[in-house]
Amino acid sequence: MALTPLEIRKKTFALSLRGYAPKEVRAFLTVVATEFEELRKERATLAEKVDELSARVAAYEKTESLLKETLLTAQQVAEELKASAERERALMIERVKQEAERLQSDLQELKSRRALLLDEIRGIANTYLAIVERFEKENHDRVETKNSGKRSGDQE
Repeated sequence: MALTPLEIRKKTFALSLRGYAPKEVRAFLTVVATEFEELRKERATLAEKVDELSARVAAYEKTESLLKETLLTAQQVAEELKASAERERALMIERVKQEAERLQSDLQELKSRRALLLDEIRGIANTYLAIVERFEKENHDRVETKNSGKRSGDQE
């Protein structure tokens, strides 16, 4: 049973021969009622503060939970980005290696072609040189034969 300050103030007691002095009892009940009323007000104020603080704690807990989730998500995203970057780096390195191998192979092929072309050009040049030398020799021989024929005719 919850007492109210008003019930305390209006409480009456039966009188007995050797009972308490009614004025003192009444004065004490008034003091008790006043104190009781102040305690009820204080309790109500404290209950409001508890409710307010509970709401704030709940809000902080919610914020904390959101921050934890955000942090966890950020960590997961960072790990995924790191893994993705690592995969991309590995793929890029592999592509660069393959391209380097292809370029090296192309370079070797070009060197081989160059060597073949140079040999072919040397062969063609040697062939033309031989033709030119033969032509010069034949011309020289004709000129010599002509000159020898003129000399023999001049001497007669």
